[in-house]
Amino acid sequence: MRLLSRARTLRLVLPLAAALAGAVGLAAPEPERVGKLAPAEEPARPARVLSLTVSAPITSGTAEYLDAGLARARDGGFDALAITLDTPGGHLDATRDIVQHMLASEVPIIVWVGPGGARAGSAGVFITIAANVAAMHPASNIGAAHPVLAGGGDVEKEAGKDMAKKVENDTAAFARSIAKARGRNQDWAEKAVRESVSVTAEEAKKLQVIDLVAPDLPSVLAAADGRQVEAKAGWRKLHVKGATLEPLEMTIRQKTLAFLSDPNVVALLMLIGTLGVALEFYHPGSIIPGAAGALCLLLAFLAMRVIPVNAGAVLLLLAGVTLLIAEAYITTHGIAGAAGAVCIAVGTLLFIDKSSPEYHFDPGAFTLSPVVVWPTPIAISALLAFVAFKVVRSRRGRLVAGAPGLVGEEGEALSGVGPEGGDVFLHGEYWKARADSPIPRGARVKVVAVEGLTATVVATGEPPAVQR
Repeated sequence: MRLLSRARTLRLVLPLAAALAGAVGLAAPEPERVGKLAPAEEPARPARVLSLTVSAPITSGTAEYLDAGLARARDGGFDALAITLDTPGGHLDATRDIVQHMLASEVPIIVWVGPGGARAGSAGVFITIAANVAAMHPASNIGAAHPVLAGGGDVEKEAGKDMAKKVENDTAAFARSIAKARGRNQDWAEKAVRESVSVTAEEAKKLQVIDLVAPDLPSVLAAADGRQVEAKAGWRKLHVKGATLEPLEMTIRQKTLAFLSDPNVVALLMLIGTLGVALEFYHPGSIIPGAAGALCLLLAFLAMRVIPVNAGAVLLLLAGVTLLIAEAYITTHGIAGAAGAVCIAVGTLLFIDKSSPEYHFDPGAFTLSPVVVWPTPIAISALLAFVAFKVVRSRRGRLVAGAPGLVGEEGEALSGVGPEGGDVFLHGEYWKARADSPIPRGARVKVVAVEGLTATVVATGEPPAVQR
């Protein structure tokens, strides 16, 4: 009986155990199926691209702006950094700083030369080819990075053959190194420096200078999607199609640095500052001209660290203003004033240091406008001529101060005036007076002579004032 009971128990337990084991086996996920389903189950994060816009000459303010953008893109977890570029060129040191940070960036960088009519000239060439993905608008151009003088002049005439060759070789090597690092056309990059070649967007793509030609930035992102690019941490695949563009604006400091990098602004600040200080010497205590002049000089000296300024030209400007001040205190018959105007004119013409590599790299960004250069000495000369005219006219006119200035003035007799004397009210003052003929009290009188503190008067013929 016991054996029969045990057999029945086993017959009942075994099917139940098998069913339980099957249920457990079905519930356990297969490793391969987990690997296939897991990515589909995770929500996809929308792509984010930080957008920067550079539409001015490349300056230290631009370099600081782009460096801040790279840091923001890295720390903010952006998928890429996009730069919309339109520049005629800029500073060599600022360009090198930008390129160094671009080549060492952990975030992929996309440069688009646009919108239509934009250009990547001089410094813009180096920034464009340093990008992980370089794109251009169909109606844009790139090139002309040869170090020449403004107007196409020869560098050798300004700084000598050795300096010209040195600058050209250094810039050409800089261009080739960037092109090699990004796998672009090294020969064209060197020609852009040595021969100043410039090409359209389609030509640049055929020459493998850029990667894409697109009408707008979203189209660039769509075309760049899926590309493998090399960042600091290694190769990365771009996922930027339909990405959200988040713009980054310049800070006030960056805008100020960009503003002060204009040589015309610096020259005007120097002139306004020195003239403001000169006015303070002319009229001590006026405060406002002196304070404004000091502020302009401070900004000008700050800007001199940004652009290549000729120290001798600055001394000429200061000497010119000193001579203008001396003209106000020393009788030189206009010689000091004219010399000051000449010094200011020459100092303005020589304001930019043309022997600097910065100037050779991009002369267009370091050229003073004729609107600033020539009107300045003309305006100063006209001002001096006007002051001289006023001085001569005042010396030829009659005196209006002191006792001699009373001659011809009219007043009122405060008492009867005769040969023995009397009192009169003249020029807001009380005077002793005498007259050859008796003049009644209240009559209008006119001064004909002054002897010491006594005025000689005559009646004007007007009726006496009504006595109260």
